[in-house]
Amino acid sequence: MRIVKPLLVGLFTLFLVFTGISLMFPSQVMTSKWVMVARDDSGVLAEIRDLRAWPSWNDLLTGVSDLQVSQKTSHSDTGSRISWTDPRGGSNSMTVTENNKNGIVTLVRLGDERPFESGFSVQKRTTDSVQVVWFIIEKMKWYPWEKFYGMMAAEMKGPLMQSSLDRLKMKLETGP
Repeated sequence: MRIVKPLLVGLFTLFLVFTGISLMFPSQVMTSKWVMVARDDSGVLAEIRDLRAWPSWNDLLTGVSDLQVSQKTSHSDTGSRISWTDPRGGSNSMTVTENNKNGIVTLVRLGDERPFESGFSVQKRTTDSVQVVWFIIEKMKWYPWEKFYGMMAAEMKGPLMQSSLDRLKMKLETGP
């Protein structure tokens, strides 16, 4: 009993310290990657807005089953949706919530996890190329483990995002 009480007090104190530190972290985390594409912005926007084309370049949709794309008549409409089952059996979806002259914003639901915002922004940078930015915005709860996860989110999601953007670039620059 002599060892248990100081051990519990020490663990509780450690939890309070970690919680206090984590409260200083932001409650929202943004991860973004970008690529320059030698193409006009209207061609790039058309490719990004066409959800049926996403499996050809978006690594998030690689190796999935039961892929269903519900595309609105006009690519500039909101409400278009992709749903799929990942290799682990999780049910996932992505719904277009905003569509403007610079890109699209989606709400992504991966399995039982909290939904997050993701999107693509296209900006003309030179006369012959545009910058395509893929961003993900996640809201964190106050729990210490979520805040510490937020610090590592970019390292976990970044490689998939960059690989997808590189595939998009290759498709757009070598295509018609």
